[in-house]
Amino acid sequence: MPRLADAALLLLTACSSTPPVAREGDRPLDSMAEGLKHRAGDNAAVARTFYGVPILSKSLYWDGNGEDDNYGLGFHLFRFVNDGLAIGMGLNGAVWMEDAHDVYSAEWEALLRWYPGNGAFFWDFGGGYLHGTAPVPTGGTDWNFTFHFGPGLDIPVGRDSSVLIGATYHHTSNALGRMNDRNPSQNDMRFWVGFAWNF
Repeated sequence: MPRLADAALLLLTACSSTPPVAREGDRPLDSMAEGLKHRAGDNAAVARTFYGVPILSKSLYWDGNGEDDNYGLGFHLFRFVNDGLAIGMGLNGAVWMEDAHDVYSAEWEALLRWYPGNGAFFWDFGGGYLHGTAPVPTGGTDWNFTFHFGPGLDIPVGRDSSVLIGATYHHTSNALGRMNDRNPSQNDMRFWVGFAWNF
């Protein structure tokens, strides 16, 4: 009988206990799928890989006669200055597959990323300076300026982390003018995938 009474008392205590009250800041049980945070004040880092395919030999504003495929790695840091709006900077290392030999380049760029409605879809905008071990694209100069823009998608994979995929129009030019023989320029469609996390 004492054992039966103890079991009944334990069951009564469990049934009558007050459920825990959620507190502000508590994470739900499925928080592992929350993904990257992009609220004002959040910081984020992105490591990515990309592949660039030359496109648009002639365009309305930016001609690009270069035809060198390129691929590489990048690392970017962001600070969200408003919900869904971040500014940052980053470095890209690339290999340009020129006909004679591969050329290596380093690119510094300033960045702006905008999540409309603070959702999963975003737009990237940026510009910077690129320096190669030899002229890039073929027939150009080893120094160039760049700019890019394009869409991307944020896919949550864990707490404060996401996989990002995107495609950007990327223009490389030394700004000597479209009629200058030493400025073939190049327009790429760069496809990229990356991993992002808050810190």
